[in-house]
Amino acid sequence: MNRDRRLEVMVGEVLRWGTIASSTLFAVGLVMALAGYRPEVASTILASAVVILLATPPARVVVSMIEYVRERDWLFVVLTLIVLLALGGSVAAAYL
Repeated sequence: MNRDRRLEVMVGEVLRWGTIASSTLFAVGLVMALAGYRPEVASTILASAVVILLATPPARVVVSMIEYVRERDWLFVVLTLIVLLALGGSVAAAYL
């Protein structure tokens, strides 16, 4: 498998599993909340689903950066690091 294809597959897997995990937790939390079964647990599950959903795109950037390091493609490592820092900066700015 060539390196571009390997990166596409790895990024696809991160996005797929992040979406599956988040959707599953949303479904379980929603059913629990609507049924009135252990509302505090349902709330925690729903919050976890949101965190996973929001963490999936940055995880994709991290996977890309790791792959670029493995390939020794330093230009893309730097560019990907800039994107990651911008994402982190926006999260930090949201809490200020």
